[in-house]
Amino acid sequence: MAAIEGGTSGAVADVDSSTKALMTFIPQRRVTGTLAALNSELIVDVNGENSATIFFVGTGTFNATYTIQGSVDGTNYFDLLSYPIPQACLGGTIPTAGQPIIAEAVNAATIQRLLAVATGGLERIRIRLTAYSSGSADVTIVADHSDSISPYVRDQKAATLIITATGAAAAAVTATLPAVAGMRHYIDRIDVTRFATAVLTAAATPVLVTTTNIPGSPVFSFPAEAAAQGIATQQFLDFGSSGMAATALNTATTVVCPATTGVIWRVTAAYRLGL
Repeated sequence: MAAIEGGTSGAVADVDSSTKALMTFIPQRRVTGTLAALNSELIVDVNGENSATIFFVGTGTFNATYTIQGSVDGTNYFDLLSYPIPQACLGGTIPTAGQPIIAEAVNAATIQRLLAVATGGLERIRIRLTAYSSGSADVTIVADHSDSISPYVRDQKAATLIITATGAAAAAVTATLPAVAGMRHYIDRIDVTRFATAVLTAAATPVLVTTTNIPGSPVFSFPAEAAAQGIATQQFLDFGSSGMAATALNTATTVVCPATTGVIWRVTAAYRLGL
């Protein structure tokens, strides 16, 4: 199906009557269209714009998967992160604020989404249906030079996901940040707690808690001392406000606690998703 594309651009001069100063206004680029078939898409030129918002409303039972993509040369496209504005979303599972989307499968009689995306350095962006079964979506894309309405597009990012794994006495525990297609984990903090269910026996080597898919494969080294029953020992990695980017995309990140006599392990990790 042929792409729908268009939009207007260009500077418009106006005069402020109070100061007689010449001011320049740069209008938005705005396109609208309807997506109702596999691989149907709506494209807007964003050459020079900083951000865009994408809004669509489904008609009928809209059952499809959409993705947001960008292009530097106007021909070859790659996936972009878009950030939902939840208060303007209806139907299905409402996306979480600050948790980016590359693709979303929707299937609802009433569906509405508002997404924000950064467009600086791109020539075009598009929304495209990569799977389709029924219904249609009326789409509007608006791009302009202003900052995005989403603080997450403006790099004010906070952790939006957290996992906790707790074992039984003397059992091994693996805490897993699940793989997400096309994205990697940005880890803010990992806490590992060792709780002694009995008096521990001292040993000559430390107890090592290992990690995977984190640069450098950091290891927590717990002392192998004769700790009293009921003692909790905690260690943590805090990666600050920027977080630590996981090594690989589309890969689980794990924290692995070994089976240790007289010990209950608990692991908590706060993280977010990104490219």
